Amino acid sequence: DIGVIRNTIKIPTVITETKNEVAYVRIAYFNETTVREFDKAVKKIMAEAPKGIILDLRSNPGGYLLSAVDVASEWVKSGPIVKEKMRGGEEKTYSSTGGHRLADIKTVVLVDKGSASASEIVAGALQDYKSATIIGEKTFGKGSVQDFEPLKDGSALKLTVAKWVTPNGRVIEGQGIEPDVALEEMYL
Repeated sequence: DIGVIRNTIKIPTVITETKNEVAYVRIAYFNETTVREFDKAVKKIMAEAPKGIILDLRSNPGGYLLSAVDVASEWVKSGPIVKEKMRGGEEKTYSSTGGHRLADIKTVVLVDKGSASASEIVAGALQDYKSATIIGEKTFGKGSVQDFEPLKDGSALKLTVAKWVTPNGRVIEGQGIEPDVALEEMYL
């Protein structure tokens, strides 16, 4: 017999380090702790005064929309970060918020075919505003908004109710984000 103790495993969503005056920030996915973790990372980065930032969104499957908006807002001083376009033409805009502490620091964003959803929102916004150079592979292309409706029999229906578009109106769904600099091979 082996005794096993159940416990919660906490995996950070944001990892950062600085080498040779360049800050490296990896965001694994966007969840309810990402904004708080990213805020700590930004404070650390600002204290180290780097000459550049590498934002690594490779294999980031996405997550919380508002976390992505808050992260992108650190580079985008004003304007929309992403727009939701509904079928009937209605549009909802999520605009830049916060302190924009990274807006004046040269940034590159690493993406690959595993970068999806919220990570594409960040990459697309930074690319549209020319706040960063996007490097890597074309992203996955998951830019749809789903509504989850539970049914009486215990099943559920998931419906696409909107599509995300970048500030310049580029559709993410099925298109992805094309990098500024394409790389076929990238190493994690």
